[in-house]
Amino acid sequence: MDLHVLAAVSVIWSVAAITPGPNFFITVHTAIGTNRKLSLFTVLGIVVGTLVWSVSGYFGISVLFKAAPMLYFSLKILGGLYLVYVGFSLMIKKKNQTEMNVGKCYSVLSCFRLGLLTNLLNPKTAAFMTSLFAATIPSNASIELGVACVILVCSISAIWYAAVSVIFSFDIAKRLYDLQRQKIEKVAGAIFVGFGIKLAMSD
Repeated sequence: MDLHVLAAVSVIWSVAAITPGPNFFITVHTAIGTNRKLSLFTVLGIVVGTLVWSVSGYFGISVLFKAAPMLYFSLKILGGLYLVYVGFSLMIKKKNQTEMNVGKCYSVLSCFRLGLLTNLLNPKTAAFMTSLFAATIPSNASIELGVACVILVCSISAIWYAAVSVIFSFDIAKRLYDLQRQKIEKVAGAIFVGFGIKLAMSD
């Protein structure tokens, strides 16, 4: 097992994971707006999405996107529209509404689906994964090394987002959130709309 490859994958993906993006913000929102159990199922959805993209990246799905640009374009537009929908759902939420509008995330299944869709509807993750593996894994690498890299990527995502979920599910975070609920949700909604527009308009 090439420890240098694993170290490189670990460092690069750790930086990518902790950089705030849709996965981070949806984890924070479900942790504060629901409870720890439900938010952890959102994290599970994110991790399953990461598994899909990491396996796809390992096998070079970006080659498929280049061969069928309409597939990439369609997924990019769909992902952008979904993030815009999530954002507007937060921004127009009524003052006395306690349930989350975002995908009606009030059950294990809906929170899992929310995390999964937020992750999967971003084809740029596939491109990043392909670049990550192409830059770090040698062409003659064993399948065992590839599997180890996929497991490492998923483990880093699981640890990071689970930690975020736990931190933001504490009562003090919920109390602070309740004091400024509307403002926070409007800001979070605007962030998601921004992510969606950026994704849809990107190259």
